[in-house]
Amino acid sequence: MNRPRSNEAGYSLVTTMLVITIFFLLGTTILTVAAQQARWAAVRVEDVESFHEAASAIDETVAALKTAITKPDFALSTPTRFDDDLSRWLPSFEQRYEVTITDATDEEGIDRKKLFTRVLHIAKPSGQKTITRRVIITNTPSFLKYALGSAEDLLVNGGAYIDGHVYAGRNAYVTNAANYIDHSQRRTELTSFPTLSTGSAWLVQGEVSSCEHGAGCYRIEDGVFIRRENTFSPRLDGAPVQKEKDDFIDVNFDWTVKDKLLHAAGMETFSDEYEQYIHEDIPTLLAMLRARLTVVDSVGPLLGRSWNEPVLLESEEVSSFFIDHGEIDLKKNWLVVNGDLFLGNTAQTPTKVRGNLIVLGDVTIQGNVAFDASVYVTGRTLVYSADISGWGGKELVLLSNGPLELARINEFDNSFPPRPNLKGYFYTNSNATVYAVGSYIHIQGGLFARGDASSLAPDADISGLVVNAYRGRAENGLSFIPAPDDDLEQSRLVIHHDPQVLIDRGEGLPFVKQLSLIVEPIKVK
Repeated sequence: MNRPRSNEAGYSLVTTMLVITIFFLLGTTILTVAAQQARWAAVRVEDVESFHEAASAIDETVAALKTAITKPDFALSTPTRFDDDLSRWLPSFEQRYEVTITDATDEEGIDRKKLFTRVLHIAKPSGQKTITRRVIITNTPSFLKYALGSAEDLLVNGGAYIDGHVYAGRNAYVTNAANYIDHSQRRTELTSFPTLSTGSAWLVQGEVSSCEHGAGCYRIEDGVFIRRENTFSPRLDGAPVQKEKDDFIDVNFDWTVKDKLLHAAGMETFSDEYEQYIHEDIPTLLAMLRARLTVVDSVGPLLGRSWNEPVLLESEEVSSFFIDHGEIDLKKNWLVVNGDLFLGNTAQTPTKVRGNLIVLGDVTIQGNVAFDASVYVTGRTLVYSADISGWGGKELVLLSNGPLELARINEFDNSFPPRPNLKGYFYTNSNATVYAVGSYIHIQGGLFARGDASSLAPDADISGLVVNAYRGRAENGLSFIPAPDDDLEQSRLVIHHDPQVLIDRGEGLPFVKQLSLIVEPIKVK
C-alpha cells in the first residue's frame, strides 16, 4: 500500500530537480548573454571612440594644411619651392596629430616640376582598421569642386539627381516643376524635387527658397518663365543647406586664354619673358607668337599622327574647320584654332581628340567624340545630339566664354543607361539654361555657369544657371510618365562630380595664383 506513495514522492523529487536544473541553466544563459552584450557594448563604444579620435585627428591635419596654404605670408612661387614648404609642414603635422601622410603625387602621374597639384593620403589607425582621407592640393578655380552651380543665382527645376555639392554664389531656387519648350510653346510639367546624394549639400551664399506647386510656380510672359514669388517659401527639405566656408576663387577667362597661349609657345608662368607678353590682348598676342607655333591651314595634316609641338590651325580661305573622323593626338601639346570648330563623327567609331585646344571662335560638338582634352572657347559652345566619352579613361574639360547649350542629348531615351553620355566638366562664363525633359543627360564631371549679372539666362528671370529636369519616362510628342516610387534611376539629368579631373587634366586646367584643398570622403579599410 505504501509503494504508490513512494513512487509519487520519487516522481515529485525528479520533477523538482529537473525544474531547478532548467531554471539554473536558464539563469546561467541569461547571465552569459548579458555579460557578452556588456562586453560587445564596451567594444562598440571603444570602436566608436577610436573612430571619432582618428577622424578628428585627420580633420585637424586638413585644417592645419589649409591654414598653412592660406596664410598672408605664404606666396605661390614655383612648384619646387612649394615642395620645400611641404617637406617642412608635413612631418610636423604627422608628429602633432599622430597621423601618417603619404604623398601620392608621383603615383598619379603628376609632373611636380611644372604643376602645383599634390595628392596626399592622410591616415590614422582605428582599432583593427585604418581611416584615410585623400586630399588634393590644387591651384585651380573653385568651380571644379562642385557638381553643379553658379557664381550668380541658381534655379533647379524638377527631378535631377546630383552626386556632389551644389553651389550658388547668390540665391538658390528649387521647384518640383520642369519647364520645357515644345514647338516654340512654353510649358511646365509637374515632377519630383531634385535629389542630392548622401554627403552632398547645397552651398548657398545668399537665400534659398522652394516652390511645391508644380506648374503653379510659374507664369509665362513674353516667352520667359517668370517665378510666382508668392509661391516660394524660405525652406528646402532633403540635403543640408550650408554656407561655403572657403572663398570662391574665380576665373579670369581672358587672362586664362592668354596664359595658355603663352604656355603653348613654351613660356613658363612667372618668367620674365612671360611677364613681357601677358598684358597684350589676344589678337596681338597670337600675332606675336605665330612664329613659335607650327602652322597648318587645313585639318588633314592633324589626323593620323602624334604631335610633339604646338600647332596653329588657320586659313586665309576659310574661317571654320570640320573634324568628323579619325584621331588628333597632340599628347600634352596645344592646338590653337583661329576660327570656328566643328567636332563630330561620320563613321561608326568615335572621333578622338587628345591634348589641349584653344578655339578663337565658336565650337559645335555633335555625334560620338572621345576626349582626353581641355578646350577653351572664346565664343559660344553648342553640344548637340552628342555622346562624349573619355579617350583612354580620361575626360573633357570645356570652358566657354560665350553661352553654353546642351541640346537633344539622348532624346526620348527611356532606358536610363548607367554609363555617362557626357563625360567631362562643362563651364561657361555666361548665363545658361539646360533642358533635360525630353533629353536624358548623364554627366560624369560637372556643370557650372559663372553667370553675367547684366543679363538673364535664356527663357528665365534670373542671372546664372537654370536647370530643368523631369523624373520619369518622356515619349516622343512629349507625353510623360512619372517614375514609379520616385525612382532616382529615372532622373533625366544625372550629374556625378568627378574630382579626378583635377589630376588628369594637369596643365590644361585654368591657372590661379592661389591654392585650395579638395577633401574627399573618409574611407575605412
